[in-house]
Amino acid sequence: MANKKFVYFVSLSSNVPYVLKKALKNAEEENEVSIFFDLDGARVLDKRYMKIMERTHNMDLQQLMQQAMDKGIEFFGCQMNVLIADGLELVDGAQLSGVATFLETAYQADAVLSY
Repeated sequence: MANKKFVYFVSLSSNVPYVLKKALKNAEEENEVSIFFDLDGARVLDKRYMKIMERTHNMDLQQLMQQAMDKGIEFFGCQMNVLIADGLELVDGAQLSGVATFLETAYQADAVLSY
C-alpha cells in the first residue's frame, strides 16, 4: 500500500496533544505528516508556552513535539498570527509559513484534518 500524506490544521492549543499522538501514529506507518498551527494553536510553537503547559497540564509537550520532529513530522506556524502580540519565540525545528505553503501542502495531501 502506498504511503499517504496527512496534513493536520490546528487552531486550538488544547487539541495539540491529541493531534501530536495521531500524527505520530501516522508517521510510524511511514506516512508523510505536516502540522499547521494557526490562531490559538500557534501558541504551542512558542518556547514560553511550553513552560506553561508543563506546569498546568502536567505533560511534557516539548518531548512529544520532539518525538514528532524526530519522526519527520513538519511543523508550520502561521506567519501572520495576530493572537500572539509579542511574537513567537519559535521552538527549534518549526518554521513560519503563509497560506500559500498551507494550500500547496494541502492540495497534495490525501487527507486534511482540522482540530
